[in-house]
Amino acid sequence: MAEKYGATVYVLYVAEDLADHKSWYGDFGLSHINKIVEWEKEKAAEKQQEVCQKHLEDCAVYSRHIVVGDPAKEILDFIVKEGIDMVVMCRKGEKGNFDMGSVAQKVVSNSPVPVVMIPNAKNINF
Repeated sequence: MAEKYGATVYVLYVAEDLADHKSWYGDFGLSHINKIVEWEKEKAAEKQQEVCQKHLEDCAVYSRHIVVGDPAKEILDFIVKEGIDMVVMCRKGEKGNFDMGSVAQKVVSNSPVPVVMIPNAKNINF
């Protein structure tokens, strides 16, 4: 579809900001939290590279982005900042316990542009 319409595909990954959470099982130092976030960003970049090579090789223009923060807020901010025309995202995230994840629900409910939901990421053969 991107090729047909000459669209740019933005591949966005949002790492949740762990420093924003209250302590779960004790306090972690900020340096430890930063190491976890950096590891997650590295893994996200690897996964993005894999997905882009496999599914976007025919796409003329795509751009990968990794940000840290509240996932729904960051996606909604990204839509406005980049002038996105349409969002395609999974209905469920990593946990996938419900029919629609909380991030997906927030994006669908608050997006200024159409949102296309695809099946659970676990069921997609990346």
